[in-house]
Parts: sequence; C-alpha cells; structure tokens
Amino acid sequence: MGPLVKICGLTNARDAEAALEFGADFLGFVFEPTSPRFVPLESREFIDHLDQRPRVAVYGPFGGEEPTEVDMVQATEFKNRPSRPSILSLRVRPEDTVEDLLGMFAGYDRVVLDAFHKEHYGGTGQRVDWEVAEAVVAQSPIPVILAGGLTPENVAQAIRFVRPAAVDVSSGVESAPGQKDHAKMRDFIAAVRQAL
Repeated sequence: MGPLVKICGLTNARDAEAALEFGADFLGFVFEPTSPRFVPLESREFIDHLDQRPRVAVYGPFGGEEPTEVDMVQATEFKNRPSRPSILSLRVRPEDTVEDLLGMFAGYDRVVLDAFHKEHYGGTGQRVDWEVAEAVVAQSPIPVILAGGLTPENVAQAIRFVRPAAVDVSSGVESAPGQKDHAKMRDFIAAVRQAL
C-alpha cells in the first residue's frame, strides 16, 4: 500500500465530494482566517454531510477552538492541545536540521513537512527539501506527511524519494486559490496510487 492522500484547502461541497470520489483519504479545510482558502463558520455545514473519512481542520496557530465538524486538528503551533488527534504542521526552513525537526514531534499523532514561507501557512506551491524530508521520514517515530509544491507531475517522484506515510496537496491541484481543478485532483491521486 502506498502513501495516503490529503487534499487540503477545500472550500465547497462540490470539490470535497470530487476529492472523495477520486479516492482522497483525508480532506483538509482551512479554518485560518488569513488564508485565501478560509472556510468561515457560516459556510462549514457541508463538511458535516461528507463521507466519514478523516476531516482535518487546518490552522496557523491553534488557539483552542474545537471545531465539531472535523476529526483531526492540524496547526503550526498549539497553544492548547485539542481533544482530537493532532497534526503538527512544520514549515521547514533551509537552516533546519533533521535533529531540530525531530525534536518537535513529541506529543503529536502525525507531522506535516511543508515549505517555509514568511507570509503564508501552506498552499504556497513552494517545495520542501526532499533530502531533509527523506531523513526525517527514516527517523520519525510518527507518520510523516509530505507537503509543499506537490503536483500531479512530481508527486510520484517525491514518494519514491521521500517514502512518506501520506502526501498533502492544495495549490498543486487548483485553478485558483480555493478552487480545485477536478482533473488535477484525479491525476494527482492516480499518480500517488501508481507511484510504488
């Protein structure tokens, strides 16, 4: 079995249902107000009606609001730990060492390795250093999810090189921020399934 797939930055029922139809294992919904993929509280009802695959609330820093419509919480930092499984989102800087990164994993259920951007939390299209990611995966005590600059064209190569437990894509399957391109989602998931 190859890595699992998380389609992140979903903003509407049509795109979320297409992601499920194509075989996504996790669905990511951005609850960070500064993101162009932000799903405001009044627009979240559709999330409750989706197939019961893990639904992930994605934040920059997590302040403690426990969303009821999701199964997991992902954030760049946790001021309070949620009662649901937590995913630490690490924005990997060029100067970060493998040891630095591994030292941050304690107490989390999974970790996402994403590219650092000084202004945005994810969805930038920038790529993580795959050599660093590969070394982290090899030594990690918890599942590692690879993000950052993944597309239908490069995800198979990334999987073969890094060997992550899962891959996470947002901008790599979009026609515009928050608007998923269904053909790209389908092709991305197909490329993941055929990678190994």
